[in-house]
Amino acid sequence: MKKKNLLILLGLIAAVTVSGCGNNKEKETEAEFTTEAPPASADEDVTIAEEETAAQTEAQLDPITPSDYLVKDIDDYVTLGEISGLPVTQYTYEITDEMVQERIDMELSMYSQETEVDRKSQAGDVVYADITSTIQGDPDSEYTESTYITLGDEEYGADFDKELTGVSSGDKLSFSVSFDEDIWMEEWMNQTVDFDVTVTNICEVSLPEYGDDFVAENTEYTTTDEYEASLREAMEAEYAQTSYTDAVEELYLAAEGNAVFSGYPQELYDLCKEEVLAFYRTFADTDDENEIYEAFGLSKEDVDAEILAMVNRRLLASAICEKNDLTITEDEYTAYVSEYAAYYGYESALQFEQDNSRTALIWSLFESKAGDYLYENAKISEEAYVEEQFDDLDVEEIDVSELETAEPDSEIADGISLDGDQAEEPSSEMTETSTEEEPSSELETSTEEE
Repeated sequence: MKKKNLLILLGLIAAVTVSGCGNNKEKETEAEFTTEAPPASADEDVTIAEEETAAQTEAQLDPITPSDYLVKDIDDYVTLGEISGLPVTQYTYEITDEMVQERIDMELSMYSQETEVDRKSQAGDVVYADITSTIQGDPDSEYTESTYITLGDEEYGADFDKELTGVSSGDKLSFSVSFDEDIWMEEWMNQTVDFDVTVTNICEVSLPEYGDDFVAENTEYTTTDEYEASLREAMEAEYAQTSYTDAVEELYLAAEGNAVFSGYPQELYDLCKEEVLAFYRTFADTDDENEIYEAFGLSKEDVDAEILAMVNRRLLASAICEKNDLTITEDEYTAYVSEYAAYYGYESALQFEQDNSRTALIWSLFESKAGDYLYENAKISEEAYVEEQFDDLDVEEIDVSELETAEPDSEIADGISLDGDQAEEPSSEMTETSTEEEPSSELETSTEEE
C-alpha cells in the first residue's frame, strides 16, 4: 500500500484533490470526521447547539433497546480469561514550550497563502507535479499520482528535494534516488527508485505574522499570552485523553490474548465486513471489492484479518459487558447521539445516526463501557513519556488491518480552533477508551445504515 495514502487514512485528512496553488491549504482542510473525540471543553454556542439537539433527539430517533445489539449466546464464541488486575503502563505527558510552538505553527499554517510564481522553485516553495515512480526498473511497481512537495520538508528525502529545487512550471525531468531503511515508504526501503516528474505549478507560501494583532483579529483572545495559555490547557486535555486511550487499548489487547475465541456469528462478521469496506469506499470511490484491494495494495487476506480483528473486539466487549452486567440505557444512547450530532454540526440527531449507522454507534458505546471496566480494574503503573522511546517507530510498522484499533494521533488533533472555540468533552459514559471504540473511529468505518 502506498504509505502516503496510508498517512492520509490514519489522520483521516480528507481525500485530496491536487489542482494547484490555493489559499489556506484548502486541499488539506476539506475533512471528514476525525478520529479524535470532541475536544476538551465547550464554548457557549456549542453548548447551546448541543442542548437544542438533545431536546429534539428523543422525538427524532426510533425507540431502541441497546442490549439487543450485543452478541447472543456469547459463551459459544468466546471464553474470557483474566480481565481484572491486568498490568498496564500508562504514559504521562509534559506539555513543553516547544510543543506549544509547534501547535501555533500548525494553526498559523491554516492561514497560509499560496501564490503561484513564475520563477524557479526554491526552499519553502510548494511544487505541484505529476510523479511516476518505478522501483528498480520493475514495470509492475509503477505508480503515478498528482501531488505536491514542500521543498525543505524532505518528505522523500533530501536528494528528492534537491532534484525539484530550481525547476519551473512545465519542466519534465527524470532522475533516480537510492533510499535506505529510513524512508517511510516501505516499498522504497534500500531500493533505487526511478522518477518521471512533470511540474505543473510552483507556489510561494506566506504565513501571517504572529502577534497580539493576529490573535485579537482571529481568536477570542486579545494577547498571545492568553491564547498560548488556552492552547496549553487544550493540549494537556488532549494528551491526558491519549494517555487513557493508549492504556485501555493495551488492556484490550491483553484481554484478547487471555481469551479463547471459538468462531463467530455470521451476522456479526457480515456487519464488520460491511463497515470495513465502507471505510475504504470513502477513499477508493468504488464498491467493487477487488478494486478496493488494488487501490490500497491489499489482499483479500489483509482485509479479512482486519474484519476478524473487529469481530473479536466486539465479541470480547460483549462477553465483558455480559459477565459484569454492564449496560447502556436508551437515554445514554440518545444523549450520545445528540452530543456528537451537535459537535459535528448536524442539523438533527436522526441524520447523524443515519449517516453513521445506529449499529456502529451502539458498538462504540459498548466497547467504551467494556474498556472503562478493564481500566478501572487494572494494575496501572504511570511512566513519563520519553520521546526517544518511540523514535525508531515507523509508519511502515502500522498494519492496515489495525486501522480500527490504532490510536489516533492526538498530536495532530487541534483540541482548540484558532478562533478560540473549544468543544465540550463527552461525559465519562461517552468518552472513548480505545481507538476502535471511539465514536468517530466507528464513524469512519460505517457510512451506511446497517
